[in-house]
Amino acid sequence: MRNHNRNIGKSEKYRKFWSILLSAGIIAGVCGLPAEGMTTFAAQGGAQEDIYSRGRIQYEQAVFDSADLRNICAHIDEKRRAVAGTLIQLGTRFRQQAEGYTYDRNPDAEQGEINVGQIDWATLIQAAADSQTVPNKLPVLNPEAAMHIEGVEERTDYYETAIEDNISRGMAAWADGKLLLGNGADNDKAHKKGTEDGKEGKVPENFYPIYGADGVTVEIRHIHQGKKENKDGVSGCYQNSHTTRVEVKKCIEELIKTEPVWYPNPEEPEGGSWHGGEYTCRYHGGIYEWPGICQYSSEEKVTVWKHDIICGLEDSLYAKLIVRGTDTDYYDHAIRLEAVLEEGDGYSNLAWQEGDAFVWTDAESNVLGTGSEYTACEAGVYRCSINVGNADIDGREATVTVRRTGLVKRSN
Repeated sequence: MRNHNRNIGKSEKYRKFWSILLSAGIIAGVCGLPAEGMTTFAAQGGAQEDIYSRGRIQYEQAVFDSADLRNICAHIDEKRRAVAGTLIQLGTRFRQQAEGYTYDRNPDAEQGEINVGQIDWATLIQAAADSQTVPNKLPVLNPEAAMHIEGVEERTDYYETAIEDNISRGMAAWADGKLLLGNGADNDKAHKKGTEDGKEGKVPENFYPIYGADGVTVEIRHIHQGKKENKDGVSGCYQNSHTTRVEVKKCIEELIKTEPVWYPNPEEPEGGSWHGGEYTCRYHGGIYEWPGICQYSSEEKVTVWKHDIICGLEDSLYAKLIVRGTDTDYYDHAIRLEAVLEEGDGYSNLAWQEGDAFVWTDAESNVLGTGSEYTACEAGVYRCSINVGNADIDGREATVTVRRTGLVKRSN
């Protein structure tokens, strides 16, 4: 529209002018707009090249000609292409059919070459609405990897429209034209379920566990055989002997004074006598005129036993038994335990049995295997002992605890 008089500015006249054009169907016919008050978009599909008239319409000071129509159509066509291009970026795919254009949201299909400017507005509006809607029965791309969470309704075959309960807390999303504010209920349920499963040692089917074990070192040392006996001779690692001596024991108790007591007796010259008033020992008795220490003494024979160590292995270290977890990259659901024996100064005193040098057992002493390595397939307590006949050693067994340290998602 070109206005030859910028000072007119009378909106009422322009409204009358546009109403004449619309009622005549001029703009609607060539630009693909509806003629019924523009409340809906018709599928006319007009274009600039459909305008053939070179005439013009003048209403008072306003002039409307074919150039104006082309500008209007170019603007509408630009917006039409912009809408279609945005929808294609969002996953909508347009298809040209005999009866017109259709669309779908197949993620595996490519967008072919089409004349976007020929897509009618009704189709674009419907496609825009559907772009904000989860398609019914849209299949899950990898159903085998779908998480199964107790308390959360499972959807392993088809995608479902999001709701507040399955969006992370603090996140927002549009679904079916609605803004959803996530409350993280699904994450809370998953965390609770995972915690409970972890306490019970459960592992989801689409994960496998990683195990770890701290290294353990045990010193294998000589322990003395036999016992210290009060009998002359050799008893295992001990030489027993005794000596006898006489010990004199003296009482060193302080004397106590007795109270004098008058005992009447008519047969005595004085008709009686005094008793007491002297000093005595409360343990050994006796009468002493003066205070002091009890002078009682006795002799006693005492036997003293001596137990000399004669094996010469008081500080002998036979060996060190080391058990540790090793690299398990090529194991699933397992950890490899390795035993190493480092020789000590008394290593030659070990009396080896037939068979492997190492024996692996569980916490209940059940034999699990032999050899320097053992593959543990679950968490628990494992013991490794050396296969020797010695009764004079301590620390022949090392105990290692295997723990589940994490989970890894399966790749297939």
